[in-house]
Amino acid sequence: MTTISKTITINAPMSKVWGKVSDTGRISDLIGFLATSVQDGDTRVCSLEGGGELTEKIVSVDPDLNRVVYAITSSPLNMEFHVATMQLEEGDQGKTKLNWIVDLLPLEARDQMEPMLEGACADMVNTLAS
Repeated sequence: MTTISKTITINAPMSKVWGKVSDTGRISDLIGFLATSVQDGDTRVCSLEGGGELTEKIVSVDPDLNRVVYAITSSPLNMEFHVATMQLEEGDQGKTKLNWIVDLLPLEARDQMEPMLEGACADMVNTLAS
């Protein structure tokens, strides 16, 4: 298994950022490579800008921990296993830190996922602050 860990700082208070991150059905509003996202119960389906779909299970939305956990259960990205955590913490001067940790298999999936996560983080710095 391989782990990718990203931390970004958002120029917005944690309550505002949590409101957007915890609204798991609207993840496509935050990340540019997702064309749409629709959630029914704990199942979320995201369509990719370049074509294809990700089916995800929302494992946990925990306001006490300011944490969302999800797993990709089906995708065109050649992954055997993918589980991710997005967790918020108070930053300095009214800012928020978002820690995004992704565990996945096979190891080679990292080469494809890392640039996607980099782009998503760049998007979220802006979309979570607006």
